[in-house]
Amino acid sequence: MKPLHGLFVVALACLATVSARAEDVVQVSSLIPYQSDDVADETVRKECDWNTTMPRYLAEESDGRVKVAEKNVDTTTDKKLVLVATNLHTLGGGPWTGPKWLVLEGKLMQGDKLLGDFEARRQTISGSYRACSTLESLSEEISDDILEWLKAPGLNAKLGDAG
Repeated sequence: MKPLHGLFVVALACLATVSARAEDVVQVSSLIPYQSDDVADETVRKECDWNTTMPRYLAEESDGRVKVAEKNVDTTTDKKLVLVATNLHTLGGGPWTGPKWLVLEGKLMQGDKLLGDFEARRQTISGSYRACSTLESLSEEISDDILEWLKAPGLNAKLGDAG
């Protein structure tokens, strides 16, 4: 009887761990919006897809801690990460067109409760000769910063080059 009881306790512990992990999963929207029309010009908006690849990159690199929402993330009461692009500069032309940067604001929410927030900035002096490639690289760097922050989220954090 004792071995069966021990097995039952182990099974319950595993279920509790899985449930706790499910609660810790953070939903993120499949598209990161621009705060306003002034943030990116029409060419960047049409040609660059960094703001749809970044959420997928976050999920892929998170070891299951982040999932791209299958439904409207605004309506979920689960834990969610709300990201908005607030500033970017990405003229193509490599080092001849000066520094490039990407700035995001993020809020970690559970329902209406703010669990943490940040400003994330990454910049480069050279970048690539294509604006979209530069945005991809900068968004991956910011994703890595966000994943590190999610381990111990706090208020008013400055990530990457913002700090």
